[in-house]
Amino acid sequence: MTFNSHPPYDPTKPAGARSRAGITRRRLFGTALVGAASLLAAATARAEAYRDYRRTIFVARRGVAALDAIDVDSETVTGTLELGLEPRELQISQRGGRLAAIDLRSPRLVSVDLAAQSRRDVPLPFIPSRLRISPDGQRLAAFDDARGTIVLLDGTDGRERSRIDGPREIREAIFSGDSSSLLVAAASVGGLSTYDIATAQPVPPVEGPSLHALLRAPNGREGFALTAETPRRVLHLDLRSRQVLASVPTSDHPVLFATGTGIQLLAIDQHAGTLSILPSEPLQPGGVTLPAAASTAYAAWFDTVAFVPAPAARKLLIFDLERRKAAGSIALEGVPGTGVVTPDGDKLYLPIEDQGTVAVIDTHLRQRTTSIAIGAAPVQAIIAGGYGLCH
Repeated sequence: MTFNSHPPYDPTKPAGARSRAGITRRRLFGTALVGAASLLAAATARAEAYRDYRRTIFVARRGVAALDAIDVDSETVTGTLELGLEPRELQISQRGGRLAAIDLRSPRLVSVDLAAQSRRDVPLPFIPSRLRISPDGQRLAAFDDARGTIVLLDGTDGRERSRIDGPREIREAIFSGDSSSLLVAAASVGGLSTYDIATAQPVPPVEGPSLHALLRAPNGREGFALTAETPRRVLHLDLRSRQVLASVPTSDHPVLFATGTGIQLLAIDQHAGTLSILPSEPLQPGGVTLPAAASTAYAAWFDTVAFVPAPAARKLLIFDLERRKAAGSIALEGVPGTGVVTPDGDKLYLPIEDQGTVAVIDTHLRQRTTSIAIGAAPVQAIIAGGYGLCH
C-alpha cells in the first residue's frame, strides 16, 4: 500500500481551488509540525534542566519549591530542578552527584540524583532540624538536634539504614572526608562524639571542651572546631586519629572558613568587624587581622584572594591573601545571599536577594562581569565541589 501526502488530482475543480486546497493542507501540516516541535522542545527542557551538573550552579529562591539551574559556561539560566519543597537547608555532595534538601517544617527530605536528574521523596520519623550529606553522596544524615536522634539513610534509594541515639542539643555535625564516620558537636557533652557509618556505633571521641562550630578541611583528613567557652580557641583536628593537632586563641565571636587549598583559615568576627587570616599547615597563632564588617568569606583563585560581602555597605570587599592586605571593593546593588566559588576557583556566584539577580565575579580579574536575572529572592547558590561549602 502506498501513501501519498498530496491530494489526488481532480479535473473538475478549477486550478486555483486545487492550489488553495493544497496550500491550506500544507499550512495545517506545517503548523502541526511546529507545534509538535515546540512541545518536544518544552518537554526536553523540562526533562533536562542542565547538561552537566558539574558545570551547573543551582540557586534556591525564597518561597520557591525548585532550584534554578545556571550553566557556568554560557552564564544563562537553562531550566529548573523541581524539589517539591522549599529548600530551607540545601546540601550537595562534593563527589557522587547527590543533592538533598529539607524545609524545616515537614517530616521528610528530598534526594536528587544529579546525573540522572531524578528526585526521590524520603519520609522521616521527625521534622529534621539539620541535614548532612556524605562527600561521596552515599549517605544522608537527618538530625533532631534537641533530642539527639540521627537517622542515616541510603543516598541512592532513601531507605533508613540505621539510627543513632546521639547527644542532645546538637550544635554541628560533619562527615569525615572519606565518608566513613560522623562527628557531632553538642552542648550536652564535651569534645566530639564520633560514630562509625557502617555500624552506626560510637567510636572513641575527640576529647576536649564543649564545641560551638565545626568544619571539615578541604583535604578531608583534618578539621577545625571552635570552643564554646571563653576565652575562645580554634582547634585543629586530625579526623582520622581523632586527635587535636593544635589550639590557638581567637576573638570572641568568630565564624570559620577554610580556604580551597586548606593552607589558610579565615575567621570573621562580625561583632569586632575583623577578618583574621591564620596559617593552617599546621594551625598557627599570629595571623593578620584586617577590617571586614561582615559574616561570610569566599577564598578563590588558588587562595590568593578573599571576597567578603559587607551587606550594610552594599559592597563586596576584596582582600589579597598573599600580601595580606585590603585590595578594594566591588559595588553591590542589593543584599547578598549565600554564594559559592566554582571548583576551579575562577568565578564567584553571589545571589542578590532584593534584586532577583546573581552577580558573577571573575576572581582572577577581581571584578564583576555580569548579573544573571533569576527571579524573586535568590538566597543561596551551590555547585558540586564548590568552595564556600561549610560541610
